Amino acid sequence: MNNDEFLIEKAIELFESKTGWGDSDEWTNRDFVILSEKIQERTRVALSHVTLKRIWGKVKYDSLPNTHTLDTLVQFLGFENWRDFKSQNGNGAASAITVKQINGNGHGQTIVVNEPEPKRKTLILKSILFITIPVVLILLIISNGWVLVTSGSAVKVKPAIGPTTENALAADQQLARALQRHDTLGIFRLLDKDWAVISTTGGVGEGPSIFPDGIRSGYLTRKTYSLSEPRVRMYENIALVTTKVETSGIFQGKPFEVTERQTDVWRWKDGEWKCILTHETKIPKA
Repeated sequence: MNNDEFLIEKAIELFESKTGWGDSDEWTNRDFVILSEKIQERTRVALSHVTLKRIWGKVKYDSLPNTHTLDTLVQFLGFENWRDFKSQNGNGAASAITVKQINGNGHGQTIVVNEPEPKRKTLILKSILFITIPVVLILLIISNGWVLVTSGSAVKVKPAIGPTTENALAADQQLARALQRHDTLGIFRLLDKDWAVISTTGGVGEGPSIFPDGIRSGYLTRKTYSLSEPRVRMYENIALVTTKVETSGIFQGKPFEVTERQTDVWRWKDGEWKCILTHETKIPKA
């Protein structure tokens, strides 16, 4: 692995941390589409999701990205350009390098990484561990809800995660936070492409861009958005999450303050929850 390849791996790890989406080996095509939109929103430069998938090794491509592409990638992370990123990471040549990690509010935090190729070493260790595990122990692991996932020549041992009342409620709360913070990309990512909302007046709105478009245009501005009294019911890969919602803000230039009972219908697919329907019922003021 040359220095640039190593530094690209470091940049990918920072993307995993900054987005909060976890191991990028498990990112879907839609994740790369959303990341492309996030990069363009922050840097004003368009990198297609196909280009990103090439950098992440999802699409076979023998050449390294050009300097313009690398500049844009690290600018999203808070660096001036690729040269600045290389300089702050010892040009990828040191065994103990310093990485500038950018958090959500733009402030930097310095951390020291002592392993120049952490992902590769982790995979080698996991492969050795797997080879030495007795067959009886493997069967015990599987019987307790663990699965073996093969990735290239290495073997990962990962817990089998499925739909639960806990992660369904967590998804609903995550959507509430995105609405409260006007996080348009976060809202869009949690809604299914066929999502629809039944409003308190009986109207029907369809498409995951309804709320994001309303926020960007200034049509809808929320000041408060809180959930309480959660009720979760599971039906295999479908979850019904009903909550009491108290929200206020500006809608069509007029202030509003509403309390409603809201039911979100969530569907578990490809290892994550997507909201497919939201039904709102207004609670009259006493």
